[in-house]
Amino acid sequence: MDEVDVVIAGGGPAGCAVAAALAELGLAVLLVDAGVDRHKQLAGELLHPTGVRDLHALGFGDVVDAWVSQPVRGFAVRFHAPARTLLLPYGRGVTGLSLEHATLTVPLLESVGRRHNVTVYSRARVTAVDHNDARGVRLRFCYQGVEHTVHTRLLVAADGRASPVRRMLGIAEHHQRLSTMLGVTVDSACLPHPEHGHQFVGGPVHALAYAIQPGVARVMVDLPLGSTAQTLKARPELLLALPRRLGAEVQQALEQRPAPRMASNDDWLAETVWAGSAVLVGDAAACCHPLTASGMASCFHDARALQEALHRHPGHIARALERYANERRPAQRTRVALASALYSAFAGQDEGMRALRMGLLHYWEHSPRGARASMALLSSEEPRMRVMAREYLRVVGHAFIAMFSPLGRGRRLRSAGPLLRSAGPPLRGTLASAMEQMGSWLHRRVRRPVYRLARAGWASPRRAFASNR
Repeated sequence: MDEVDVVIAGGGPAGCAVAAALAELGLAVLLVDAGVDRHKQLAGELLHPTGVRDLHALGFGDVVDAWVSQPVRGFAVRFHAPARTLLLPYGRGVTGLSLEHATLTVPLLESVGRRHNVTVYSRARVTAVDHNDARGVRLRFCYQGVEHTVHTRLLVAADGRASPVRRMLGIAEHHQRLSTMLGVTVDSACLPHPEHGHQFVGGPVHALAYAIQPGVARVMVDLPLGSTAQTLKARPELLLALPRRLGAEVQQALEQRPAPRMASNDDWLAETVWAGSAVLVGDAAACCHPLTASGMASCFHDARALQEALHRHPGHIARALERYANERRPAQRTRVALASALYSAFAGQDEGMRALRMGLLHYWEHSPRGARASMALLSSEEPRMRVMAREYLRVVGHAFIAMFSPLGRGRRLRSAGPLLRSAGPPLRGTLASAMEQMGSWLHRRVRRPVYRLARAGWASPRRAFASNR
């Protein structure tokens, strides 16, 4: 194979979604998948309603209908101190899904491999990007022990948060390792609120839980860096934020399965989402702590945005990728900033974060509109950074109200300063996002070179790709 319209690196949810989206445009797609054993991964298992809608729009409705999945109607947030649980629903008649990672991902890859215009090479890896400019990409990949060279008009990096292809492209990244995640399965009858994703906040460690199949729930415990399963076994008091029965089930699962699934929790943000004729989607572009469960919904949004950009600008890769970046980059920044802010609020043990948790509790209890706005951000329905910053400041305001209530009277003075400082990161993120969008606007209006006018009449993306080789 010497030439192909599109090469996609990575056969996870992001790569499958992009392959389906671009094949619909009539483009010849080669999907190169490393073939990792997804039954051993601790990765995305909860899909927000927006992600379910996008999968149907991408033609995966039959796959979704065949999944052995569990309905998710929103989040149950259980606060450790004061002991209180709040339900944050998605909305009337709107439901997400949760299921085991391999049960979700393997059928997607099998389905996309049967589509017209899509070729899947399993147990294959991109090994080098030799050339990348506005006219296309020349790359090498290894398949069945043989290295192949191919020229493509578009290279899509969908190979996850550590993305080797992103590094081959020379795209810098901002990376912060946060913690270690331990995952076990327990009896789903232990979950206090069926058909909800659970967040256990304010205890010694943060934890998530949700059903993944009938009678089975996944519990993920956020541990300090360097921790192991033995850490949790030796210190059962770390699970104080969980209901007693659920904590006992986690301890029992650790005794029965001494080698649980583990993963690192990281913030990754690429400095740009495209270079030459290459583009980043999904976690390769931006990745954050899994507490928002936004990874899959975000990557499906990426796939549809890339499809729309290429449809609007057939044959003009640079213009299409610029449109994609303008559409998705702010949303990716918002996703990372939101997860970072929530993780600090849910897991932080300093005075400022305790006060912020009180603000969240007060906001969600007293403002139904606030609860809806928070769920819109969590579920990737609302991607705007300014909305995230506005909601954060409202939570800070409610934290001050709670501080002067009888419940918070003892910590007024010592919490005020740390609480005000907590507003700094989201405001800096808003400013960075605004500057980036202004730079994109200046590039479009002032610095962008004049493109040749397209030929009169509509040209299909497939034909336009061919005409520019």
